Amino acid sequence: MLRRRAFTLIELLVVIAIIAILVALLLPAVQQAREAARRTQCKNNLKQWGLALHNYHDTYNIFPPALNNSGRYNSTAFYTATNRVQNTSGFVFLLPYMEQANAYALYDFNQTGSLSNPYGMPIAGLTNANPNVQVTSMAMPGLQCPSHPNGGEVSSSGITTQTDFYSRENARRASYAFATGSMTDYSLPYTAYSGDIRQGVFGNSGGARMRDFTDGTSMTIAIGEAWGGARYKTSGSFGPWGLSGTHTCCHLYTPSASSTVLDATTVAAYVNDFRINAAYQNDAQKRQYAWGYGSGHTGGCQVVLGDGSVRFLSENIDALTFWRLTYLHDGAVIGEF
Repeated sequence: MLRRRAFTLIELLVVIAIIAILVALLLPAVQQAREAARRTQCKNNLKQWGLALHNYHDTYNIFPPALNNSGRYNSTAFYTATNRVQNTSGFVFLLPYMEQANAYALYDFNQTGSLSNPYGMPIAGLTNANPNVQVTSMAMPGLQCPSHPNGGEVSSSGITTQTDFYSRENARRASYAFATGSMTDYSLPYTAYSGDIRQGVFGNSGGARMRDFTDGTSMTIAIGEAWGGARYKTSGSFGPWGLSGTHTCCHLYTPSASSTVLDATTVAAYVNDFRINAAYQNDAQKRQYAWGYGSGHTGGCQVVLGDGSVRFLSENIDALTFWRLTYLHDGAVIGEF
């Protein structure tokens, strides 16, 4: 009677080693395929927001503001106990064009979007510090990149006085924000910067018209990926999509020291801090805390251009080219990017 020969220990180890090698070879390919799918979904999200922008413009002949009436003027809050301001994000205005008309109808524009309380006033005892929580707490379709690591709620738990201009409660973060060039100041309206070469497509209480794109719609960024506080600081109140008591919820920023000249010298001081996917900087300006372009995608981020097309921008893009793409009418000639 023949006896069956079993595996030897060495043969078993060889088989295990072969399987381990195959897994090691296949795993990166699987991860790359998954990231490609996530990047495609993100691109589709941005494409939908690009279409929403154009449909909004078709209706009103102007793009929506990045934020509406921040309640600030010359860096000073002009809230009073009876003077509440809207602080509404531009994403709210686009809801009807994203098949979210019901959510838009629920949003109460008579209430402020920032803790429903004037700046500097006590908020303890409010029954609902965010009157639009039913809308702003929604994980709104199309506002989250699948590669985004932290799309949870922003909490303002423990805040008793509205002196933190960034305060939020029960609001969902977004993965995208509006491009504002270098004019991210919430103290002045968008129209105040009409003659400045650093003006972007969006701003405080205003946005561009198609005729304003003198550099060309395909050469100007409109919306981009913005990790902000979610990438390098997972706590805090930055990044909500529906509440804009601070411009950091919705602004993408590329600073420049000159209002008349844009060259390598004027952007040199900011390149390291404001390049795509730049590291978190905990300084007085909160660089990249909430203002910078960035994503969960390897090597760069995706943006919607003024013509509605979506492009992937490398984090190694020439800094001057990148800055010029964020400006609406700086008059520069941009080559391939």
